Amino acid sequence: MIEYQPRTRNEESMDRLRAIANSPQSKAAVITKRIYRDARSIADAMTEVHGGRWSIEIDYEDCFVLISRDIPT
Repeated sequence: MIEYQPRTRNEESMDRLRAIANSPQSKAAVITKRIYRDARSIADAMTEVHGGRWSIEIDYEDCFVLISRDIPT
């Protein structure tokens, strides 16, 4: 037999999960992943157009993103 929990208990759990999801640390982690994913996407597109290998450098302190071609030496 399936036993259901009272609705109030589930609402409390959902409130706690919402608080975690909306925390500044959680938002920062999501944004950081999105920035890297987007930079990787640009680097992949550059590889398709120009070939070669491309590097990504993200500097949060100095606020810049660098996508550059690796030049063989």
